[in-house]
Amino acid sequence: MKQDNFIRRALIGGFAMLSFSAIPCSIHAADESGHTVDSIQSIVQTGRKVTGKVIDATTHEPVIGANILVQGYKNKGAISDINGDFTLNDIPDGSTIVVSYIGYVRQEIILQGQTTITISLKEDIRMLDDVVVVGFAKQKKANLTGAVSSVKMDDIAGVRPVATTGSLLQGVLPGLQVTQDTGEPGGGSSFNIRGTTSINGGSPLILVDNVYYNGPLNMLNPNDIESVTVLKDAASASIYGARSAFGVILITTKGAKKGEKMQLTYSNNFTFSRPVSLPQKASPLQTVQLYKDMGEIAYYAGQDIDTWLGLLNEYNANPSLYPDGYAMVNGMRYQLAETDAIGDFMCDTGFQQKHDISASGGSDRISYRLSLGYVSNDGVMVTNRDNYKRYTGRAFVSGDITNWLTLQSDITFSKSDKNMPSGASYQSAVRAASYMPSGSVDVNGTMMPIGTPAYKTIAGGDNKNGMTDTRIFAKLIATPLEGLTLNAEFTYDHLNENTRNFSKRFTYAHEDKFSEESSQQYSTYSVDKEMTNYTALNIYGSYTKLFNEKHNFTAMLGYNLENSYYESLSVDTEDMISDELPSISQSIGEKKADDSFTEYSILGFFGRINYAYKDRYLLEVSGRADASSKFPAGGRWGFFPSASVGWRVMEEPFMASLKRYIPEFKIRFAYGEVGNQSISAYQFVPSMSSYYSSWLHENKQPITLYSPSLVSSNFTWERVQTMNIGFDLSLLDNRLNANFDYYIRHTRDMLTDGVELPNVLGTGAPMQNVADLKSRGFELEMNWRDRIGDWTYSIGFNLYDYKSFITKFDNEAGLISTYYEGERLGSIWGYVTDRLYTVDDFVEGSLDSNLKNGTLKDGIPHVEGINPNPGDVLYKDLDGNGIINAGQSTLDDPGDRKIIGNNQLRFQYGINGSLSWKNIAFSFFLQGVGKNDKWISNELMFPYYYEFGTIYAHQLDYWTPTNTDSKYPRPYETGTRNSNYSANIRTQTAYLTNGAYLRLKNITIAYTFPATWTKRFGVNNLRIFATGENLFTFDHMPEGMDPSLADKGSGMGYPFMRSYSFGISLSL
Repeated sequence: MKQDNFIRRALIGGFAMLSFSAIPCSIHAADESGHTVDSIQSIVQTGRKVTGKVIDATTHEPVIGANILVQGYKNKGAISDINGDFTLNDIPDGSTIVVSYIGYVRQEIILQGQTTITISLKEDIRMLDDVVVVGFAKQKKANLTGAVSSVKMDDIAGVRPVATTGSLLQGVLPGLQVTQDTGEPGGGSSFNIRGTTSINGGSPLILVDNVYYNGPLNMLNPNDIESVTVLKDAASASIYGARSAFGVILITTKGAKKGEKMQLTYSNNFTFSRPVSLPQKASPLQTVQLYKDMGEIAYYAGQDIDTWLGLLNEYNANPSLYPDGYAMVNGMRYQLAETDAIGDFMCDTGFQQKHDISASGGSDRISYRLSLGYVSNDGVMVTNRDNYKRYTGRAFVSGDITNWLTLQSDITFSKSDKNMPSGASYQSAVRAASYMPSGSVDVNGTMMPIGTPAYKTIAGGDNKNGMTDTRIFAKLIATPLEGLTLNAEFTYDHLNENTRNFSKRFTYAHEDKFSEESSQQYSTYSVDKEMTNYTALNIYGSYTKLFNEKHNFTAMLGYNLENSYYESLSVDTEDMISDELPSISQSIGEKKADDSFTEYSILGFFGRINYAYKDRYLLEVSGRADASSKFPAGGRWGFFPSASVGWRVMEEPFMASLKRYIPEFKIRFAYGEVGNQSISAYQFVPSMSSYYSSWLHENKQPITLYSPSLVSSNFTWERVQTMNIGFDLSLLDNRLNANFDYYIRHTRDMLTDGVELPNVLGTGAPMQNVADLKSRGFELEMNWRDRIGDWTYSIGFNLYDYKSFITKFDNEAGLISTYYEGERLGSIWGYVTDRLYTVDDFVEGSLDSNLKNGTLKDGIPHVEGINPNPGDVLYKDLDGNGIINAGQSTLDDPGDRKIIGNNQLRFQYGINGSLSWKNIAFSFFLQGVGKNDKWISNELMFPYYYEFGTIYAHQLDYWTPTNTDSKYPRPYETGTRNSNYSANIRTQTAYLTNGAYLRLKNITIAYTFPATWTKRFGVNNLRIFATGENLFTFDHMPEGMDPSLADKGSGMGYPFMRSYSFGISLSL
């Protein structure tokens, strides 16, 4: 019995968490006769010897190896022996003794005369719960040997006004990259684990309660999630075989406990949001001056540039001269007043409300949790048609049929409705010049609204997307024998998505010509319906046995069968009978229909063995055999093995003297292989698809066929092999914890086009397994948590980085326009900017009055085919031939280009912290990227990107004869734009953008009312809070661009939002 308790305490030691709290302990003081007394007598003088015993508060067994330290004295301390006894010599009265042991609550005791003390340590329940969900099981954190990161959703969500799981995970777990796709309501996120795994793309496998999640992750209510675990290396993920090549995200939903009284919880938050950054446009005078500087004589609508400049100067000096904000000269209207198309396009703030309610409880045989969630997010467009709503409901019930058989059911329903206008976009408002008029204007005797982006948004149609996801999960758990657990899981997931796009025809006055215009010839209407049915069956069992009190053995075997069927139907038409009731049946135009279907199945057998010797030496071996219908018969099966080992160094007897300083130090090594089936179905089946041709026959577009595709009969799985080495470290009474991983990953036999075929064949080469990729990287996570009196504080930091290289690819010519061996993924090839051409670079007297058409001096290089002018970009002549070009665009002859940057995100990090005092809590979260290069070529980057386009305030430093030391090159009028201007904005070093940033992601302040107050009203817990999201961003991007969005922050998409919220949470 005593040995069992010893083993139990050793296991508890493996549950070390990242923090300890100071909770009063039970202290028994003995007088000199050895009798225990209730009150502590002052019986010891300063400098006396103190002896004691450390015991488990529940079992009263001795706690072996507990750390006993005297606060303020480096050389005074002890470790409890095999009987739990310890001795401290020369201890002054009034000293504070700190007692700690892994798995127990840390204690602080002030000596007040005792010579003998007995300390009862209470188990830290939080530590006992600190297990990590892994493939088809849970494991103690101390026994993990692979690269696994985990987080409790309540710890990161708290009271933040974030409705999507993806946004909550950004910057939280090292190795997990989360990118927000857009800032619009209901925008999703994309995920990546440890960088690029395959040139064919792919994303992590997302599992909810051990089963593939069929829908988008933003359909899940974060309030229903218990924890999120990321399996990052092959050894951890290989149990999922077929689709785990890109890592695995395991989501565990909240359950309930038996025997608990019903608890009702409710929380809400109300959020107000505004864009983080909007582009600042140049004034009308600055914009028209640009037209003058680049040599334009007249605006495209007919206005004379010189006349316009004169009027603008008059208006700016005295606006009352033109009270209507424009002038009429010779029947031509000149806009003078500055307008704000972006401001007109948006309302003041967006608004979101979020409500969650749940009820949980149970008897001695049944437990349940019921929850409802609602999110409504109205965007910032002037119309109310940019909004997102989500409704979620979940019912979880677990019941014991017998004392060894449990049945669980989990039914989840999610519904989302997203609406966006189709008449105009945020991009059109960004592109509108600062002189664009608004309101109405007389057109041939009729007042018509001017076609501003705001009006087009209001007058146009809309795009409605609705999605429903119904998921039914049932699980049977049997424990017929001690140590044996059998599980059977069945999942049915039905996902429906319906999209209706109505583009409405409307008329308006042109914003420059003031003539009547139409948005399109006819109103158009389309309907897209998509449906996916997914079923999964998992049957697995595990057996755990402890032999000779030393050998801990667990074995698991399982079977997995999945099937996914997808079908879609789309119909589009035009020319509605009534725009008030758009539908397919109410149109008089041609109707076009299309449909598709896809089905695939996966069959897998998997197993895992875990072995631990004295909880000191750890071994895990796993394997999975998978068959996928996506591959031809000869290549469907794949076997993916893995193995990992761990050494808990501090459990060694020779490390006992250091355990007080280093409670935990574990070294891990893992190697494994997983498969990648992220390809479309039927790749091995020759197919011909139809499409509407681009020509007309009898006033109709005839249907024609693409050439049949060539297929390979022998392609198979891509194979991903990962080597991982890491360590876990705890210091200073477990207040400081650190984890580090370094990995090398090889992706072998990547699928890509085979041998190049002649173009006359009319189709591409079939896919073959002919490419390899290598990645390497590291991950670091550190956390400090401590408590001082009523103050509790914590700080956490995580950092990760990776690089990926092509190690095999069929590219004998060495073309840099495609993949090549040795290529580092993300490399940006471009020219090295030297400076801008000056007048001194040209033969004296050769330039005309406009400083153009000159002759370059000998030795001054120029872009091939371009006659440069002062103010154009001068590139460095890297190959020394006097001509700037791309050579043969090969590795042997790249011309004057070189690798000038890399667009992969480097040194991604997150910093979190918290501080609480009694009932007041404060927390913050920072997230960012340490290094990233972006090449952005659009109107927000370069002035005058489009003819007569707008110019922005940060672009005013462009070249003119009087501003030769400028940031931007010379602007050009129509006619020379396609030559000199295009040569000036080639990919180059001068305008490569630094995408590194630091963002204050969240700050939260919360207050919890004392329970003595709230319980008078039947409320167990009541909390109020205020929080800010995306408050500040420190970056190098031009105004209006955001470095974290998936579109490279080009500034053309829906803007990124800053939000402020408040709310309450309560439980009854």
